[in-house]
Amino acid sequence: MRKSQLLANSVVTFLLFTHPALAQRAGENALTSAEDAFGVSIGTQNVGLYSETSARGFSPQQAGNIRIDGLYFDQQVRWGGGIDNGTTMRVGLSAQSYAFPAPTGIADIQLRRPGDHVAGSGELKYGPYNAVEFEGEIQTPIVAGKLGAIFNGAVGSRRYDWRAPFMNYSFSTLLAWTPSDSVEVLAFGMGLIGKDGEAQPLLFSGGAYPPPRYDRSVYFGQNWADRNRDVYNFGTLLNAEPADGWRIKAGLFRSINDLRSEYVVFFRDIQADGTAQLEILQSQPQLADSTSGEVRVSRLFKEGPRSHTLHFSVKGRDVLRRFGGSDRAIFGNAQIGVYNALPEPTYNLSSRSRDDVFQVTPGISYVGRWQNVGEFSVGVQKSFYNRKVNQPGTLEAKTKSRPWLYNATLALNVTHSAALYASYTRGLEESGIAPDNAINRGEALPASITEQIDAGLRYSITPKLSFIAGVFEVTKPFFERDASNLFRDVGNVSHRGIELSLSGQPLPGLTVVAGAMLLRARIEGAMSAAGVIGEVPIARPSRNIRLNVQYGPAAWRGFSLTSAIVQDGPVYANRANTLRLPSTTTLDLGARYNFSLFGHAASARVQVLNVTNSYDWTVLSSGAYAPNKARRVTANLVADF
Repeated sequence: MRKSQLLANSVVTFLLFTHPALAQRAGENALTSAEDAFGVSIGTQNVGLYSETSARGFSPQQAGNIRIDGLYFDQQVRWGGGIDNGTTMRVGLSAQSYAFPAPTGIADIQLRRPGDHVAGSGELKYGPYNAVEFEGEIQTPIVAGKLGAIFNGAVGSRRYDWRAPFMNYSFSTLLAWTPSDSVEVLAFGMGLIGKDGEAQPLLFSGGAYPPPRYDRSVYFGQNWADRNRDVYNFGTLLNAEPADGWRIKAGLFRSINDLRSEYVVFFRDIQADGTAQLEILQSQPQLADSTSGEVRVSRLFKEGPRSHTLHFSVKGRDVLRRFGGSDRAIFGNAQIGVYNALPEPTYNLSSRSRDDVFQVTPGISYVGRWQNVGEFSVGVQKSFYNRKVNQPGTLEAKTKSRPWLYNATLALNVTHSAALYASYTRGLEESGIAPDNAINRGEALPASITEQIDAGLRYSITPKLSFIAGVFEVTKPFFERDASNLFRDVGNVSHRGIELSLSGQPLPGLTVVAGAMLLRARIEGAMSAAGVIGEVPIARPSRNIRLNVQYGPAAWRGFSLTSAIVQDGPVYANRANTLRLPSTTTLDLGARYNFSLFGHAASARVQVLNVTNSYDWTVLSSGAYAPNKARRVTANLVADF
């Protein structure tokens, strides 16, 4: 029986023996959970303008702005696993609740806690592209009221958006120990193993034009060009109140991204008829291994309606990266969009390079709150950054930096419904790694001083509907390939923008999360002034618009309809700014049904993504092209027990 038929029969069986009910994991809903339109992800559900890889035109993950329960976490690869309540993007007013905010916002992962009784859930996932995956979970008390655990695992076959299949295995577990009412200790571990996943072909045009369209259902890389990856994240957290007015939060984390085999497929000099030069690169196994964490001691004072909090913090990280050791094979003429099996050549791989980073940042912060009046904070940190790079055939390169970092925030309640906010933040952030088309590909770039100014207004239209309007400017060093194809710092880039958010329930049963960002990105530096590169960086849309709607009145007894409109504005597709791609718009439609299955909460969700099957080109920061995702169907069946 075909997978689609099996899924349809399962849905029918569920509906025949069910009636509407409330749910726990089955009722998770990113749209109704969103406090604003700036980004929430829960499981496979994503709502809002921003994510941990994209906020205000930059990447919080790349910048090191990931937090777990508010504590610093140097994440080497995207988080995964079933032990969290989701990730919330904190920018503007919502970022001011952090003792030490960071430029471009914070992606905060919130861990779950096991309940006081045995419970579990199972989820069958279908799609996209006929993929099938099963995820199971159980949470259980071990010592009543003191110790509990969550165990989660998933297995299935998936397909990348470029249609290459791969197997996916994941696990996660969390232990929660509460020896007393004032002490909580959490320990977690998660892993994800991806096997036999072929790399996405990177398409580079031969001129100021995009590649011709091709059939997006065809994978036209090579089956032997695998990219196999093991991902692990571990951690321990402590929350304690040793005395009245004293709080201690501490976390120690480990993040490992082990790329066991890596190939990169290049189609270069693509012509108008789709012909190109095929080149496939193989590298030694690549590794990024980080130990990080934070200890924060807070002292709270209260005087009537006012409170004062001093935070003393030390955070740091110790990172090892192994990269390089690659070799290239040139295959000559090829056609994009056409699969042509080729024998794997013999590669002559060289030794890998080693990159070590050690950073410690102590700081102190003051936060003052006056009930019904406002909030003020100021903080200062001193960062001690050390890096050494060892590359075969060269002397060890050492760098160090000792910058002062500081921040100040202010929020005022001008009326019962309206609040004004403003902030300034200076940070030290990672700048990512050199792209695949640079001669120093994979090399970790130096940490950079970044600055951010933002201000805005939050207005509660009704108790269930809020509006936010803000402006921001983020300034960072700009990295680009120079005349020798070395990816390095060539100037500065500024992102000035306006961001808008409308979220909540304007009518009973109707939930809306609508957001927009209008962006002006500009480069300043010698290469831009000389006309070697344009003044606008590539892959920066001039606007992002997201509209998510769910309608499910009580009379529908657990059934609801969903829709999403996603629009990204025009982008420049080459460094010279001579090619500008038009804006793109996609429409998603779906339905959700919360019900009871044999007395247990359950949920069914079906989505059709890119309903019109629009075909548009996107461009990556490296200058490579990729088509947008074709029309696809996903379905989820979840049952709690």
